[in-house]
Amino acid sequence: MRKKGICIGLAVLLAALAVTPVQATKISDAKNAKSKTEKNLNEVNNQINSLEGQKANLANEVEEMDSQLVDILTSISICQEEIANKEEEIVRAKEELAAAIVKEEEQDEAMKKRIKFMYEQGDSAYLQLLLESKSIADLLTKAQYVEKVYAYDKELLDEYKDTKETVKGLKESLEEEEADLLASNYELEQEQAALEATIAEKKNTIKNFDSKLASAKKQAETYKSQLKEQTAKIKKLEEEKQKEKEAIQEQLALQAKKPAKGSNVPVAPTDNAPSAPAAPAQDETVGDDGYTKEETPGIPADPGDSSMGQQIASYACQFVGNPYKAGGTSLTDGADCSGFVQSVYRHFGYVIPRDSTSQRGAGRAVDYANAQPGDIICYAGHVAIYLGNGQIVHASSERTGIKYGNATYRTILSVRRIV
Repeated sequence: MRKKGICIGLAVLLAALAVTPVQATKISDAKNAKSKTEKNLNEVNNQINSLEGQKANLANEVEEMDSQLVDILTSISICQEEIANKEEEIVRAKEELAAAIVKEEEQDEAMKKRIKFMYEQGDSAYLQLLLESKSIADLLTKAQYVEKVYAYDKELLDEYKDTKETVKGLKESLEEEEADLLASNYELEQEQAALEATIAEKKNTIKNFDSKLASAKKQAETYKSQLKEQTAKIKKLEEEKQKEKEAIQEQLALQAKKPAKGSNVPVAPTDNAPSAPAAPAQDETVGDDGYTKEETPGIPADPGDSSMGQQIASYACQFVGNPYKAGGTSLTDGADCSGFVQSVYRHFGYVIPRDSTSQRGAGRAVDYANAQPGDIICYAGHVAIYLGNGQIVHASSERTGIKYGNATYRTILSVRRIV
């Protein structure tokens, strides 16, 4: 009887040992599959985060460019309004010049007639004047009157000549300013076209990101479904394993009661053995490679290096008289307004944006009242280098090239200090 009980117990134990490895293999395979799916899901989530980050950066860039585009369109509007006003001034100047020329011609003709009359009359005119005079005093008075008439005519003629020259100079100055405005407007339109093309390109890139994100998110949902199924499968296998263990333990317990006292019945292993102590938590102190320093608090802006600014202004003056060239950056062969400013600053090691709209955001803003030599004076679609005493040097237009000018000849939108 005792041997029979031992045999039954061994049979139960062998059955348990035969079943357990099979269940363990199934659970191990299921957990491995789940681990692989989790890894795939993490990779897809990282991809999604990366795509979303890139998309957000692009969206911020587009938003910033949209803001720049608004600035450009505003500048174009201001520039076109200034062009319209300048054209009206040119029309008035042309009318005034025409009137001055007519007056000069009329007065010149009158002078010619008087001179011709005196030449044709000769001395008889003076003799007649003497005979008609009642006295020497009367004669002197009339002679003085004649001289005054001629002096007055000459004064009027000189005045009309001066007026004509003044109006002619004003007309030419207005036409130069109009050429400057037209050049500014052209540069602004080029900036607008380039910026709109870049915005369209980035928006298309964002659409591509949307497509990639949709695909990645779809893949992530697939992995999530797989994980859900695999988790449920593992849970089911573990429950089955637990039930089998419990059944074996129950059978072993029953068999243990049957043998006579002192019998030696093998006891099936259980999962209740104490587990190895957990490894102590690793010190999570971040090393130097992973440490990100906080940004240094901002230092208040100083008034600027006036000596360097003066050097920049003096250097820029060397190129007065050189040609203006749309899109150019050469100080000798031709530059537009922003190319001129950029190249002057590059000579001193300063890197500033290429176009006039972007240069209006470079450095730091200062009031025009506090402008120093070397500062950038910004207009709608145009920039210049300040020389001091209200004077600037700038690449104006194809008509005038690089030249000196008055800083307030147009509406100043901003003054920027780089040094």
